[in-house]
Amino acid sequence: LFVYFISIVFFCSCKNTPSNKDIEKKILIEYTCAETAKVNSLEIVKSSPTTSLFGFKGYEYIVSGEVEWPTGCTEFGTSLPSGYKEKFDNKRVVLIKGEEGWQ
Repeated sequence: LFVYFISIVFFCSCKNTPSNKDIEKKILIEYTCAETAKVNSLEIVKSSPTTSLFGFKGYEYIVSGEVEWPTGCTEFGTSLPSGYKEKFDNKRVVLIKGEEGWQ
């Protein structure tokens, strides 16, 4: 019974925090050709709970890694070759829980 209780608590607590996929999606929003880019080597340097201006609970992350465009990018006058990579260090990412998930 104790193991069952601990499992439930662990499962519920995990669902209440953003996943790595949520963090990666938020990072990619800032980049051109985000739909064809991917995040490599995501490292969460620091995380802490935060509250939005409207009182919604969320999380703030400091992350490092790189963004890669496996097929390149030619949108919006950009010309990135296939396999182009751009590193980021100590990037601040804030995710707030909304009706449509973490944003």
